[in-house]
Amino acid sequence: MMDAMAPRSPVAERRELLLGVLADLVARGGALPLLAPPVVPGVDAFPEPWRATRGGVRALLRRLAWHAGNPRTIELGDERLGAPPTERKPETRVGLTMVRAKQLQFRVEFLGEDDVAGTLAHELGVAHAAVNRPESVDPYRSGEQPEIEIDVERDHERGSIATVYLGLGVIAANAAFQEYSRPGRFNGGYSPLEYDVLRAGYLPMSELAYLLAVQAAVCGTGVPDGLGGPQRDEVSAWLSVLAPQRTELRERLGIPPDAEAVPHREKPERFADIDLAEDAPPPRKTAFRWRTHRGGVGFVAGAVLGVGVAVAVATPSLTPLLIFGAAGGGHVVGRRVRVPRCTACASVVEVSATTCRACGAALRGDIAQLSDRLEAEERLEAEAHAERPTDLPDQSDQRAMTSAPMPSRPRRRRN
Repeated sequence: MMDAMAPRSPVAERRELLLGVLADLVARGGALPLLAPPVVPGVDAFPEPWRATRGGVRALLRRLAWHAGNPRTIELGDERLGAPPTERKPETRVGLTMVRAKQLQFRVEFLGEDDVAGTLAHELGVAHAAVNRPESVDPYRSGEQPEIEIDVERDHERGSIATVYLGLGVIAANAAFQEYSRPGRFNGGYSPLEYDVLRAGYLPMSELAYLLAVQAAVCGTGVPDGLGGPQRDEVSAWLSVLAPQRTELRERLGIPPDAEAVPHREKPERFADIDLAEDAPPPRKTAFRWRTHRGGVGFVAGAVLGVGVAVAVATPSLTPLLIFGAAGGGHVVGRRVRVPRCTACASVVEVSATTCRACGAALRGDIAQLSDRLEAEERLEAEAHAERPTDLPDQSDQRAMTSAPMPSRPRRRRN
């Protein structure tokens, strides 16, 4: 029976599910990974410097895979398109897409200023869950492993549970609940405080905290180091309840009663072959300055002005004439106000701008209507093709030209 002072989350049904998945992982891979202390975030566990590049992501994934005992190489697909404009604090988006016999394939969509290591730790757990699905007998004993495509329904939640089994639970729990606060935009009187919470991974922080408490209980240790404040509070609360149940938890997870906890983890050495060079900038989109105007704004402003004048004059017969006349006049005046826009994102740009500040597209000229964009792109492509040097004949053509007999010149007739 659970103590009355135990945290409310996770509920009993979820606790049983979490323990069931953890027991299945122990049955498939043994109890040794779970009996080792969790990886503590910091320079000692991650000696490679961090940089928000493909090389930096690859180095961090290699280190996490090393901690998790996964020998596969890392393959990255770079699909970064910039920060989502609707998010005030964009979160890192890196997902595992495929597990091969000797390779883990990831897709990089965005690298944020958040807990990147914790986000990637969940993906390493997903890799372990994918090759240890409940329906598989023993994938490591097959002669040639097939490609395993990640299944969101089967692998994501089990993957976050697997982080605790692999020793990445502290890092994963910290990323599951991240708090950020900073001054907002100045509104003329003060700068409001902006507060954001990011939740990486596929389990709530409370459930990861429960699993970390289970791990500490079966190992006979205290609250693991490296936890954030909220994470430490929840692990401590659960551990006070679970510590007396060490024997029952070991039996539930299939851990022998005499199995000893591993005192410390192997100290990593920095990879010598990492490359953290900056990524080449992606090619810019081609766009044009679309010459628009303020006709619509002028129409609305004129109509409002007409209504105001009609109310002031208070002549019913002149009201329609004043409203429509002012609206038409405002429209004419507004059409004379030229406003160039980027054809890629419709943002207003300077008259002589060569780059759109909003989307970064290269502005290659002016067009009168948006429908002229395709024709302008074809014209640019034709001009670029015309500037290329004329293709030289290949060697076979040159040999044919040199070996062919020259035509004889007609002789002049002497007078």
